[in-house]
Amino acid sequence: MTVQPADVEPEEQRARTSSWQSDPNFRPPERVPWSELGPSFIQEWGRDEKGHPDPEHVEIVGPTGSGKTYLMCTMLQERVAARNSGAVLICTKPADKTIGLLGWPVVDSLTAARDRKLRAFVFWPKTSRMGTARKQYQEQKITGLLHELWRPDANMIVAFDEVGYVESLSGESRALVQQYWREGRSLGITVCAMKQRPQGALRDMHSETYWTVAFKPKDRADAERFAELFGAKRDWLPVIDSLSKAKRDFIIAHTRSEESFISWVDVPLKPRKTERETPHWWRRGTAS
Repeated sequence: MTVQPADVEPEEQRARTSSWQSDPNFRPPERVPWSELGPSFIQEWGRDEKGHPDPEHVEIVGPTGSGKTYLMCTMLQERVAARNSGAVLICTKPADKTIGLLGWPVVDSLTAARDRKLRAFVFWPKTSRMGTARKQYQEQKITGLLHELWRPDANMIVAFDEVGYVESLSGESRALVQQYWREGRSLGITVCAMKQRPQGALRDMHSETYWTVAFKPKDRADAERFAELFGAKRDWLPVIDSLSKAKRDFIIAHTRSEESFISWVDVPLKPRKTERETPHWWRRGTAS
């Protein structure tokens, strides 16, 4: 990504970077605010070296309250606005104010999205049921959606607000998520998924992604695992330690270009309407 690093590095950050000397060939990532980094990311996300459409999965890890949802919503909103991409955000939480800032219509069936001719929408199977009944209801809704979306030239982004929870709903939901990670790109499907911890997730979440994002975790064990997502732990653990929770810093790295940055969202997320399409737009491969 072609961006200019932040001109001024905080004193605290300069002090922390003094310990990044475990490997003389390792260059710690530059600090660049999202207002500068975001446009380049949106331009490169889902494009090959020649600029042709080529889906790239994204994983975002970090503890509750770290800023994962705000970043994902920002990414999705900017991608749809810039390239008119088709997108669905699958939500499982009882409530989330940040998701409301997207400004996307909320539905609980693909039929409703089709009838309203929606290009980008939130799929949110809400229910008053509790415990096992709640999970069974969500499992039925989400697996049904994933089956319906799986078609040639689907060409859309499928995002999960908590992919680990979806995987835990049933053996079928876990198998479907794995199928999306492994084979979705062949149908033009981009998976974008959040998880609190990398442990316990399908390995495909890490092996099949081109973009990895990590916020600062709460404990040391998680910090070490987060560091290993980017490379040698001895190099990346100090980078993880340097992240500011107050600023909601995160590391973003791209496997293809081998570029990485430390960034933070410095632009407000405000509701933005999306364009509508004709019914069955996902079958015709019109989105990219």
